[in-house]
Amino acid sequence: RGERIRLTHKIVFELSLANFWASFFSPFLSTWMVPKESGAYQAAGNTVSCTAQGLLDCFFYGLSAFMNAALALAYCIIVKRRRKDEARSRRSLFIVLGLPPIICFFLAIKPLFDQSYNYTNFHVCGIAEHPLGCLSENYDDQCTRGSNAREIKIARFACICLANITIVVSVCVLIQHVVSTERRMASDATGSSYGLSIKITWQGIWYVAAFFFSWGPWYIWQWIRITSGMKTISSVDSPALVYVISITYPLQGVANAFVYFRPRYRKFRERDNDELRLASAFRALDIKVPKVLSVEWWRALRSN
Repeated sequence: RGERIRLTHKIVFELSLANFWASFFSPFLSTWMVPKESGAYQAAGNTVSCTAQGLLDCFFYGLSAFMNAALALAYCIIVKRRRKDEARSRRSLFIVLGLPPIICFFLAIKPLFDQSYNYTNFHVCGIAEHPLGCLSENYDDQCTRGSNAREIKIARFACICLANITIVVSVCVLIQHVVSTERRMASDATGSSYGLSIKITWQGIWYVAAFFFSWGPWYIWQWIRITSGMKTISSVDSPALVYVISITYPLQGVANAFVYFRPRYRKFRERDNDELRLASAFRALDIKVPKVLSVEWWRALRSN
């Protein structure tokens, strides 16, 4: 019988799917789905396409956050309780892999009925009021769509923050476990089990770092918008934040890929320290290493 797929690998797979589709519907399609009358650059959509983009963006980015929380919690339980990296039952597998999509689905459906998916003036459609800025104190006219956008955004942001709290607490427990294990390593743990525990711990911490690298700037912007009377991005004098969000927001999948292949890369580096780093990266990705990257080729070139 084939080797059973690890629980953390299943979580990473679902997380990667969420990141891929979120990046596709948001940064890739971008303003193509935004209504033409918005005046946005290359806008070619309408209200229906804008609503679809907002719903899918809300669902998949929310799923990404919840799956990151599930991944951090799984690493925490595996390391802390020394459990195998697998689901013990179908029920536990459903809780880990099935419950987050259900929660995100209901979180994404609520703004749909409130007509709160509109152009955000940030290259995509999402939870926002229409006309944009009508919820701010300086706007005179009433909103035609998304009059409850602020409350919905706060509720969604609170759920995302709950996922982040889970991530932070799990990482703190992992770090505390590493520190305590180092102190009692000689008496309570063998070198091999301790080394494996350390590797699993750092792998979990790197996944969390990748998450906050991508989402951190976006959290800052959401906090600014909610706490400043629903100001639009054009009224916030912080172009650097806009550029950083535009770069990091769609890159979580890339960051997760680096973390996922990092143990394989380190294994090949430890096996042969003289090998070029790029050659080790090719091996980690199961790509045939070109002759020009082999140590033997360079030695032969120098001898000639």
